[in-house]
Amino acid sequence: MKSYIVGAAVIMLCMGGLYSCKKFPDPGLLIEEYKKDSTIRGVSNQRKLLLINIDGLNAEVLQAVKPPSIQGLLANAKYSFTTNVNLPINNTSAWGSMYTGNFETRMWDSTFYAVPVDTTNTIPVPLNLTAFRYVHDVYPGKKIAAVADWPNLVNTLFADADKKLIATNDADTKTKVANLLKSDNADVVCARFSSVQQAGAAFGYAPGTAYEAAIKNVDSYVGDIMTALKSRPGYKDEKWLTLITTTQVSDTLLTTKNWDSAAVKIPGFFIAHYAGFSSQDITKLNPVIIPRNEDVAAILLYWLSVAKPSTLSNGSSWLDRFELEFLTK
Repeated sequence: MKSYIVGAAVIMLCMGGLYSCKKFPDPGLLIEEYKKDSTIRGVSNQRKLLLINIDGLNAEVLQAVKPPSIQGLLANAKYSFTTNVNLPINNTSAWGSMYTGNFETRMWDSTFYAVPVDTTNTIPVPLNLTAFRYVHDVYPGKKIAAVADWPNLVNTLFADADKKLIATNDADTKTKVANLLKSDNADVVCARFSSVQQAGAAFGYAPGTAYEAAIKNVDSYVGDIMTALKSRPGYKDEKWLTLITTTQVSDTLLTTKNWDSAAVKIPGFFIAHYAGFSSQDITKLNPVIIPRNEDVAAILLYWLSVAKPSTLSNGSSWLDRFELEFLTK
């Protein structure tokens, strides 16, 4: 009410004084030409992947030891210390599942060639298609590099990689991967570490042993690799997704017949690290996500915007549930 009386008084004074109230010229209609906001810095938003597999790394021991480099990645990661295991499985079949996206690969020995269905089939079974082939089919210009101390893994399963480097040991793997990240323009870099499994097979898969020392040593390699990644000249303009996982078991082929009596069964883990992610244990979501080896291939294709082919039947690209985080950060 008080504001109404004051407003009325002002109007009456202006009417009474006529020219006592200051007049302003009508500026007319102003139309401003649209100009691009020069404060927005253009970025490439180029998606790239770093894939690290640490053979034989027990998820339970990993949680107990908490090695600093891997532990630090969890602050910006979607992760699980529980994974699904399909049978039969060993290192070879686990690697095959990871990169074909299929449980049924029939890759059961270190040749990485699929075993025939029965003994009457004398025709060699062709190698299952991997995610690397699918990427090249859609984007021939994408560069893929693979590094491992396992020649058959590099030359056979990763035959579609553009750069195949065979290391002498884990230290050499670390050096080769770090050099690739510093100087090469690869879109996908895949690395395999084997010394953790070797230590477990020799000394037991338990903390407080040489197995724990091996985990901490490889963890330092992971730290060096991440440092090399972040030192890339264009790192700030790139979107790097880092996947770290394990093959879960030793070289012994585990089936339904020998699973219960097997001396070694490695609980698996899955870490998907991206600088824009908030930390999230995906097994505590609703609905819950329990990752599996085959998801590596599906997530690789999803991250590089390659449609999932019908021949990739088991892997799940559950990373799409967190699209908002990597589209806005």
